[in-house]
Amino acid sequence: MNTPVDRRFDLKSGGAWRLGITALLLGWRFWILPRLGITLYIDEAQYWTWAQHLDWGYFSKPPGIAALIAASTALFGDGLLGVKALAMLCYPLAAAACWAIARRLYDERTAFWSALAVLTLPMFSWLGLFVSTDALLTLFWALALWAYLRALDGDRWGDWLLLGLFCGLGLLSKYTMAAWLGAAFLHLLAFHRHRLASPRPWLAAALALLILSPNIYWNIANDFPTLKHTADITLNKKAGGGFKALGEFWAAQWISFGPVLGSVFFIVLAQVRRSWRDERSRLLLWFALPLWILVSAQAMKSSANANWAAPAFAPAAIVVVAWIVQRERKRLLIAGLVVNLLLVATVYHWPTLLATVNTENPAKKSPFTRAQGWDELGRQLKPVLQAHPGSVLVADNRTLLAHMLYELRELNPPAASWNPSGVASDHYKLTTDLRPWLGKDALLITQDPPGEAFASRFARIEKLATLKAPLDAKTSRDMDVYLLHDFKGY
Repeated sequence: MNTPVDRRFDLKSGGAWRLGITALLLGWRFWILPRLGITLYIDEAQYWTWAQHLDWGYFSKPPGIAALIAASTALFGDGLLGVKALAMLCYPLAAAACWAIARRLYDERTAFWSALAVLTLPMFSWLGLFVSTDALLTLFWALALWAYLRALDGDRWGDWLLLGLFCGLGLLSKYTMAAWLGAAFLHLLAFHRHRLASPRPWLAAALALLILSPNIYWNIANDFPTLKHTADITLNKKAGGGFKALGEFWAAQWISFGPVLGSVFFIVLAQVRRSWRDERSRLLLWFALPLWILVSAQAMKSSANANWAAPAFAPAAIVVVAWIVQRERKRLLIAGLVVNLLLVATVYHWPTLLATVNTENPAKKSPFTRAQGWDELGRQLKPVLQAHPGSVLVADNRTLLAHMLYELRELNPPAASWNPSGVASDHYKLTTDLRPWLGKDALLITQDPPGEAFASRFARIEKLATLKAPLDAKTSRDMDVYLLHDFKGY
């Protein structure tokens, strides 16, 4: 499967260009982030709170993302860039892995353009601004495929063990990595069945499970919260769905690929019989299409977010680039990359564009609005919290608690989720408990008036303030603060 290097391509200058473009794109992201006027998104803020208490599992995800943020903040601090830094590096590293994959399967020229395609995909360019489980998952998905190719070529123990390591770390990042393992088993069964008679692939699988085992034990000890949550969002959600949701999902995939490269990818799919006859494109599609099929089924059942199939873009991008390079359509390839960069630039600088054209009510038209205003609410809440040092911070939803715990990180206030039912429906309901604060006061942050559920469990309720963080001339993010006297218990 190893293909001789295309000597017509200048290896030295190609590598320099690749590293230079990678540095420029990464620098662009680090430069634009502080200028977007945002703080962390809800999931990022929640993951940051996880990182303050490292464990082998969390309510909705395995521990990889928390460990990544803990390492990132230890190196770069708890500011916006410090939280995001290592996650932002995952996508350039995934592009480097795709370069190694394409170089092994094709040649240096295809590898170079594959790396640039992955670096500039709208999907990864958007995700590259944030901390999400897709960062680690995409990286380990690509690294596992590279290790798998090495293992198939050389059948060395070291390569199979490396594969097991990447798969295990991928599982600790997101359970979706199990789809990669399933695809690999079926690929061996269909095309390399004799390898299954060797202990090497089985040892790789055993190593992956061994790496995951502390998370499995954590789930057992905590009544399987992560597995129940994963099953709930994938199997039990019944709203939406149908062909409309499926069409929306695939339209999002096309945009996430970019109009030019996305259109070429659909051509490759339309010619799937021809593509399947090529061992290299078949292998790459084998580790992309099953994930898209699974997420498409989820879209038909209820709904599916565009990023749920993010790792599939890595091998699929190589297929698209190889298709174009083999037909000597360099202008088409460059056009695809340029269009993608223009799309990315439009999104990155969207707030500036809205301000330039003097858009009315820009907060309603920006993809960054959900991450705006929380820092200002935190600044306004800080003196209120300092004025009541013996009170516990209480919130009736995870969004407020996650954001305020991050924004008030210097105070590190005691906090608990309001949970009279005792049902662990999110991370904070699982890990915090108001009952030890019996007889004490609480500071409630909420966006709804406290009703009878609060009135019957406290001696007195006193409204302290309504905090407002303007998002534009017409829109603000609001939060009420109440002092709840003398908690009586649930």
